[in-house]
Amino acid sequence: MATYLELAAARGAASSDPLKQKITVAIAVKANLISNDATPSQQLLTWAQSALTSPDQYLWPMLNYIFAQYNASPIATITGASDTQVQTAVNVAVDTIFGA
Repeated sequence: MATYLELAAARGAASSDPLKQKITVAIAVKANLISNDATPSQQLLTWAQSALTSPDQYLWPMLNYIFAQYNASPIATITGASDTQVQTAVNVAVDTIFGA
């Protein structure tokens, strides 16, 4: 289990930079999926337009969500998540935070 101090340290650590980069790409991918959906909610469509313009603005909320959601995992597991794991986590986070 990741301690709160490990999670807090990982937010600014260079070791979490690959995770941050994956999250930024996953945000753009999720935004693109929403934009191409036949019937997205207005709330999600607005989010998607904003995220496609500047995915970096959503990095910290997504990173915080992932740390909170997966805090029972070791920090190395969280920061070493695969592309698929990160995409799944971001998809769930966007749907949870910004409404499905």
